[in-house]
Amino acid sequence: MERRGIAVVGAGPYGLAIAAACAAAGRSAVVFGPAMETWWQMPADMELRAAWREMTLTSPGAPGSLDEWCAAAGVTPHEPMLVTEFIAYATWFADRYVTEHVDAMVTSVARGEEGGLSVRAGGVDWRVCEAIVAPGIGPFPNAPEVFEGVMDDHRIGFAAAFEQSELEGLRVAVIGAGQSAVEAAAAAVRSGAETTLLARSTVHWFADHEPSRPRSRLRRGLFELAYPAVGYGPPPLNRLVVHPDLFARLPAALRQRLTGRVLRPGASPWLREAVAGKAAIEEGVQVTAASCDEGAVRLTLTDGRRLEFDRVLLGTGYRFRLDRLALLSPELRSRIRVADGWPILDHAFRTTEPSVRLVGYPAEGRYGPLARFVLGVPFTANRIATTVGLLPR
Repeated sequence: MERRGIAVVGAGPYGLAIAAACAAAGRSAVVFGPAMETWWQMPADMELRAAWREMTLTSPGAPGSLDEWCAAAGVTPHEPMLVTEFIAYATWFADRYVTEHVDAMVTSVARGEEGGLSVRAGGVDWRVCEAIVAPGIGPFPNAPEVFEGVMDDHRIGFAAAFEQSELEGLRVAVIGAGQSAVEAAAAAVRSGAETTLLARSTVHWFADHEPSRPRSRLRRGLFELAYPAVGYGPPPLNRLVVHPDLFARLPAALRQRLTGRVLRPGASPWLREAVAGKAAIEEGVQVTAASCDEGAVRLTLTDGRRLEFDRVLLGTGYRFRLDRLALLSPELRSRIRVADGWPILDHAFRTTEPSVRLVGYPAEGRYGPLARFVLGVPFTANRIATTVGLLPR
């Protein structure tokens, strides 16, 4: 059995930054998983909505910052940033600042026979004192109850699981009114599918507050004052996003209300042109029944209509569920308490099982919307690096 101090499970932005921060603090940490796997699956020409300054994996000016990569790679900061550019930066960061990386998926984390934890990856068991799990949002797509009994990953499934090439010439329904749903509808339209977007509310189109929009120096300053972080609103509530410790001090019910408002479902303005007149948009309707029969999916709507499709794509958001972290042994999961739908975490991201920390999306319940995006990476990595090896409090 290999021996290491800390296991970082997940090699996305959070995992890479945490492993690098632990190494810089003199702690032995190994990060597990294919580097940036989810990001590699995104379209190569995908433009990131976040401002350039929000995509750094460290504090600005610190070793490994986005500015340092720009200088080394000869890249001039610009907006919008392409996903391939962010992957290139993260790869450069990992090569230079992540000292130990196992390019294998973790299949289990359990209590070790001699204390600590046993992490299994690539057929090898690693003995560690604690595990920092950075799962991203991938394990937590939310399916409305009406679909839970008929999901088959072929005809009815989550939007992210479908390849655009699989939809050509088909009748496709996309369920949802947020960014992921409208992006899925736009992708289906591009594939040549007969596309219908079904939304229980009116589709909210975000105002053109994209950071890449040309502005004078004065208007740029006013924009950055009103929107310290892109994609969170409205002012002044969005200022709470960049102060996670302050956010964490608020009552749980208020945190949930604020998160719901700051991350209000909606779609970027450029998507409107991609779907308007090209996809049928049905607003104010919900699916009350769904069934699969003879190769078709039949949906019954609240207005009584019955529609038939070849594929149904769910873009209905995300919801934390502890049972989705199947890599954690049942014993460990039984010791992790959940309240108000979120794991109970201390100031250092420890769960009620002190040997397991959850970072990224699972920390949204405590630290708010910042935890879901790259914007929250430097805060998380710095907090972890200053608390590894210390007793919980």
